[in-house]
Amino acid sequence: MDINTIAKMPNQPIEFNKTYTMTLKNISFGDFPPEILNEMFKNGSLFSHFGERIIANEFDLKHIIGCKDHDLVDQTDSTIKYDEKTFTKGGCKFMPSSMIGTGRKFDKAIFDEKSKNMIYVIVSNINFPEIKIRFVKGPELAALYPTGEIKFSQYDKFFNQA
Repeated sequence: MDINTIAKMPNQPIEFNKTYTMTLKNISFGDFPPEILNEMFKNGSLFSHFGERIIANEFDLKHIIGCKDHDLVDQTDSTIKYDEKTFTKGGCKFMPSSMIGTGRKFDKAIFDEKSKNMIYVIVSNINFPEIKIRFVKGPELAALYPTGEIKFSQYDKFFNQA
């Protein structure tokens, strides 16, 4: 099996504003016990690389390798772009990565421009190995959270929306 391919699962159709819940099984790496791996995968920086591949596999999207302004594209129309963002115990920041971190500043104009042509895939790894996945159109998400951040206190509201 190619390193860029994971075992193919039956694909789910993408429905916007629907929360998909799945429990990952058979998680292993060398001789690490499951408890250690489960704790490690609650780290958003580590998990996001795997999350992108899980989404690509589960929803039949094409994964974009490397740090681009998006992580996935539609298999039949590469102009349809998806950006995976991980919702951790620190919340979820979905503004461009160049605006996240010490000394970096939020630029509303750039944020709004990127959001209007993006589909965000918000993935929670808080209860790993259970994950939650939610597809939201950029303009809709930016209207709800105009600073590009969903606070942890809004977790239940975000993932339990009808």
